[in-house]
Amino acid sequence: MPEITFEDLPQLLKENKEIRSEIRMSVNQYLQTYHPKGWNRIDGAKKAIEQNHYLIEAPIQDLTFGGFIRTTNNDKSIFYINTAQPRMYQNFVLFHELYHLITIAEKIEDLHFIQAEIDNSSNERKADYFASLLLLDEYELRSFFSGPENQQESLFTKILLCMITFKAPYKAILIRLYELSLIELNDLEELFDKKLNFIKEFQDRGIDTYILEASNVKNFKSLETLMARYSLPAAAQQSNNKILEEIKSFFSKAGKENKS
Repeated sequence: MPEITFEDLPQLLKENKEIRSEIRMSVNQYLQTYHPKGWNRIDGAKKAIEQNHYLIEAPIQDLTFGGFIRTTNNDKSIFYINTAQPRMYQNFVLFHELYHLITIAEKIEDLHFIQAEIDNSSNERKADYFASLLLLDEYELRSFFSGPENQQESLFTKILLCMITFKAPYKAILIRLYELSLIELNDLEELFDKKLNFIKEFQDRGIDTYILEASNVKNFKSLETLMARYSLPAAAQQSNNKILEEIKSFFSKAGKENKS
């Protein structure tokens, strides 16, 4: 999620209000049409992408880079998540880019997937809001935040518990809580720009820190499956295999740089 400050919120909240109905419809359409039945939202989103597109997960050193979508010469896209980021940001990127995938208007009719370009045409605020609504379901968030089990906790601790329960970034949770009238404006102002050591805050409260940590997953199985699925002319298949090996090599080197 792009770094935003409290000063940015009036415009952001105004835009959220303007697109709320549209994005709610997109969320409902995704859950009814694309999301695998019986799967939780995060793993189900990855499964839906793998079933309909090509998912790559691998760590690279630039932690400001969350992921990308590259269109291909057919109706599928290549979807990349930087797994060097904390899991909570990976989850937000997952749903942000999922919005772009399900709203791509133009389908390119060609099997050859190597020629591709990054999709920069979609509305980023809509994608962010789609991610927020999917990660932070209104009824589940209300029930958890206002539930009797958490009433003895401080407001700040309840927000940290929301992070681990919904596997979502801190600021996305604050915005959602305010939109649902679960916190006041003065709470939002006090907490939004606060400099925090989340690992220490979690550890002081005995909360598992795994959502703050990188997963460093390397997942190329979608592309490997694609290679085995189609019988292309030898020259084309050789070219595809070369590209796949270059992709693996790039992420392998990036992973080693992360450790140095």
